[in-house]
Amino acid sequence: MILTALGWLAALGLLAIAVSSGWRGWREKARGPWIAAGLYAFAAVVLLGIDGILRPLSAGVLAFLVLAAVMAPALGEGRKIVPDNRWKGAALSARYALSSGPRYLARDAGSISRRATGRGEDEPAETEAIVSEHIVTRNIPPVMADPVLGVAPEPAALATAAPVPAPYAAMAAYIAGFVPEDDQALKMFMQANAAGELAIADAWHTFGDTCLNEVGLDPAYVAGLLEAGDGAAIQATLLAMVHKRFGVLYAAVQEWISAGRQLPHKAREFLTGEAA
Repeated sequence: MILTALGWLAALGLLAIAVSSGWRGWREKARGPWIAAGLYAFAAVVLLGIDGILRPLSAGVLAFLVLAAVMAPALGEGRKIVPDNRWKGAALSARYALSSGPRYLARDAGSISRRATGRGEDEPAETEAIVSEHIVTRNIPPVMADPVLGVAPEPAALATAAPVPAPYAAMAAYIAGFVPEDDQALKMFMQANAAGELAIADAWHTFGDTCLNEVGLDPAYVAGLLEAGDGAAIQATLLAMVHKRFGVLYAAVQEWISAGRQLPHKAREFLTGEAA
């Protein structure tokens, strides 16, 4: 009796993982979670047959049908992972799916808990985790290194491909028209633009969340959006380093002024020789 009850609990746990994985596969239109759903459903059916809850013949037929349904997506993923040996790739895909199934259930349970307690929706980091899984299992390369996409377009072609949105036009005018009145104004300008680039980076990541969880786009596409966000963050770092160069170039001048000394008015024209 106790063994039967434990078998029931184990089977229910396996079916819960299968349902969670299947829901994720349907939502993301991805093969990996479907493979996990099929494998855990297969294990649940076998366990129910061993416990006598299902008749052996029924359990065998149902397990065969579930396993047969898993083979097609597993082989499809296998071809992507190991192009010259899809069976080996399918085995790797199945192994990864088995390890991913419990994580899918844990995330869904956490999401339900957060909604029930009013603590909000899924954490944004979940999107990055989902995309990372697909990058590994589907061998998705970075956008700029993807041979399927061909040669990247030239900047001149992109400049005329579509009208510049008003916020970008305003930002471009703001940057191009800024004239710093002193080093502090220049510093604040550069720091503010670095912070702006980080805001843009966060915006691309949020847009990626929307495309994955609300629109239901392929995680491979969302991976590119996250790359765009990372690129904006790199631009912020670049701006910080550009202004750091200002400090290196003018360190001697700033040290001179900090010591209470003064430069003559229009120092460039006034000084001669090496001092100039």
